[in-house]
Amino acid sequence: MTRRSWGLSFLACAIMVPQFVHAQWSAAPTLAVGAVVPSTGLRGDTREGVAVKAGVWFRAPKVPIGLTAEGLFVHLPRDRSRASASGVDIVGLSLNATTRRHQRRLETYATAGLGGYRVAGGAVGREPDMAIGVNAGIGEIIAVGSMDYFMEIRAHAMHLLTPTGARWTTFVPLVLGARF
Repeated sequence: MTRRSWGLSFLACAIMVPQFVHAQWSAAPTLAVGAVVPSTGLRGDTREGVAVKAGVWFRAPKVPIGLTAEGLFVHLPRDRSRASASGVDIVGLSLNATTRRHQRRLETYATAGLGGYRVAGGAVGREPDMAIGVNAGIGEIIAVGSMDYFMEIRAHAMHLLTPTGARWTTFVPLVLGARF
């Protein structure tokens, strides 16, 4: 093949591949809100709080796994019985693999992924911590008309570095939401 042939082939692929990918993949924004339960590392100082999640769900028609990119905000109020405690705010960004919907009215799905978290609050005077983490959960999609509503429970585990060493800290949000 000559240089010109390679150049024309590359140009043809550069023009056609994005159109093919765009035609095959779909993207759906999601928004959810719910309750969150503090677990390991947070239970002593905080009580149940609120979680808000927004993201985009990507899928292809014949691929069994989709991708979700999500942002999460969690607020855990302080436990009033502990004078030294303060509330905890967690902001997370994650990329997850999600089993895709098979076009039934009710559909169970699973999701798991990796993320980065920023944790602020906790013990008095504590600076915000950055952490990497993992998450895994299950959910149920309920199709009503052109909208997909969902209920999801997911465990998040963050690897925090503290003055006394590294530790895993977890929380579990249960959210209700819609996929547009």
